[in-house]
Amino acid sequence: MRVWGILLLVGAGTMFGFYKAYGYRKRITDIIMLQNAFRLLETEIFYTLTPVPVAMAALEPKIPDALQQFFHRVWIAMEQEQQPVFRAWEQGMLFLERSTFCGAEELGAVRSFGLSLGEGDLQAQQKNFQLLQQRLNYALEEAEQQRLQQGKVWQYMGVCVSMVVAIILY
Repeated sequence: MRVWGILLLVGAGTMFGFYKAYGYRKRITDIIMLQNAFRLLETEIFYTLTPVPVAMAALEPKIPDALQQFFHRVWIAMEQEQQPVFRAWEQGMLFLERSTFCGAEELGAVRSFGLSLGEGDLQAQQKNFQLLQQRLNYALEEAEQQRLQQGKVWQYMGVCVSMVVAIILY
């Protein structure tokens, strides 16, 4: 019985450490996913001159599931519920926060972008898209540094701390 307890404790600690390290890797893929989706949105809006709600609906088959749901929720709120863009965007942000590993930096960039989406002329919109991409690039660099610095630490710490606790308890 003790052996099973030790194995369970060490296994749980190890899994926790690896899950935390996975979060750092997943954050990077989520930022890249955001960058690609907003590049596609920019293309839809500026080069095909598609209105924002229609562009969001057109993006759905081209992007991963988590972002499909984000853009779908924003589109539904704008088109069917007749909400202004900033309010619809905030509803989508609530889903994005729960469904991705994105950090405060990239979520803040996406949130502030949504406040200005659809406002101003084409040049102002292009500047907003450029600013969003710059902020996402910065967040990507930061996430890479955190993954390199802390990813392995969490893996080792999960294993080591659970072994130390197992030794102390038994």
